[in-house]
Amino acid sequence: MQIVLDDILLNYEVVGKGKNTILILPGWGQNISHWTEIAEDLSNKYKVVSLDLPGFGGSTPPPKPYSVTDYSNIVREFLEKLSIKKPIIIGHSFGGKVAIDLSSKDTIAKKLFLISPSGINFPSLLTIVKIGFSKIIKILLFWLPNKLKGHLLNILASEDYKNANELKSTFKKVVSQNVRSQAQKIKTPTVVIWGEKDSQLKVRHAKVLKKLIKNSTLRILWDQGHSPNIYAADKLVNLLKEYL
Repeated sequence: MQIVLDDILLNYEVVGKGKNTILILPGWGQNISHWTEIAEDLSNKYKVVSLDLPGFGGSTPPPKPYSVTDYSNIVREFLEKLSIKKPIIIGHSFGGKVAIDLSSKDTIAKKLFLISPSGINFPSLLTIVKIGFSKIIKILLFWLPNKLKGHLLNILASEDYKNANELKSTFKKVVSQNVRSQAQKIKTPTVVIWGEKDSQLKVRHAKVLKKLIKNSTLRILWDQGHSPNIYAADKLVNLLKEYL
């Protein structure tokens, strides 16, 4: 299914006809196809709406560099357009970051599931060094040969940035945004889920997020990484059902 909002074609899927609605917001670089198994399982009791965020899957890129708030605003418009009230929101990684911003403004959701959400930033020493080095590189870029310039930029860039294509400006904008203050404003009952072996966002982020969101529960998925929706869908859906 598709709908146009703010000159963006949004792609989404609806399965199930339950009384309560679940909204799934995939992570950066992922789309609704990565949630098909979980959506179908949950559709036995719920109406499950999976949304491709702008620039991913079947949704067109935003017409300008988007911020996290821009993303949360279009999700809000999407819910209003489809007359979805008080959904249960499942946000993964960047989708979780959007869900935090969205839920900080009011109790738009009945319940919130945050699966390894980004935005609770803990820059590592390596990251700090890279940031400092990149600032120096920007000054030197003008004088460096194009081949060396490209090589240095490739070393500094993250995989997500390298694969961002037309979303590079948006990526630079959203990756620098911290949502700690928004998390503190959330009043919705929240379940924070984190993979024990998440190499992208360490478990220490989960513990901080648990403290920031007062009405929250933390569950660890043992032996799992950053995307349990792909590599451990059965374990993730069973955990979700415990709190639905």
